[in-house]
Amino acid sequence: MNRKKKLNKEYKVHFSSLRDLINSWDLIPESPPDEFDSINHMCLSLLCRGADRIKLGASLHHELTTNYGYAVDKHSTDILAKQVFELWLTINKI
Repeated sequence: MNRKKKLNKEYKVHFSSLRDLINSWDLIPESPPDEFDSINHMCLSLLCRGADRIKLGASLHHELTTNYGYAVDKHSTDILAKQVFELWLTINKI
């Protein structure tokens, strides 16, 4: 398998795992499964570029408050970032 196909396959696995996590937060009850895919893409992009938990938390906070209009505090988004970061570490051990 060439490198590009391998990366695409890995991305799909990462995307699916992260989508499951984000949807488990139940930010909008009964929303379609792709409702927060923009957050998923943002997180994966940051993580692939080596972002740490602090950067991830700040980006999640910005995305949720600015683009989705949530009144969420920084501590809450730091908790979400920790979950995303731990998932990232787990799926990259495989």
